[in-house]
Amino acid sequence: MLKNTDTTRLSRRYALQTVVAVTVLSLGVISMHMFAHVDGLVSPIVVSVVFALVVELIDIYLWKRIAETNEKMLSTYFSAVSGFRMLLALFTLLGCYIAVGRDAMLEYCLVFMVFYLWMIVHHSLFFSRLTNSHTECDKENK
Repeated sequence: MLKNTDTTRLSRRYALQTVVAVTVLSLGVISMHMFAHVDGLVSPIVVSVVFALVVELIDIYLWKRIAETNEKMLSTYFSAVSGFRMLLALFTLLGCYIAVGRDAMLEYCLVFMVFYLWMIVHHSLFFSRLTNSHTECDKENK
């Protein structure tokens, strides 16, 4: 079982990685907007950044709480997070569709998918490394 100091340290690392990666992705999209003269990317960036930050920070907060209280529930948590993330993404894109209409959805979908795919990769890599290193330590302690 992870100690409270370990979960706090790991959750801070995850949050920092999230903020840095969202900043880098945003700068990449903004530079494409400015230098390639692709119009209509400001609103999709805002929607994507807010979605990514809110979902990732809630994700790490819930992980920390579950890891501290009931570590056996983590596998269920990891399964549930991916499903809820997908549903939230679909509802977010539906809200964008209702707000801006069909003609502007291409920009929203493209920018949103960049952030969404990054979230999936980040979540998978971070927690698979964490789970694998934690499993190896448990085997050594037996």
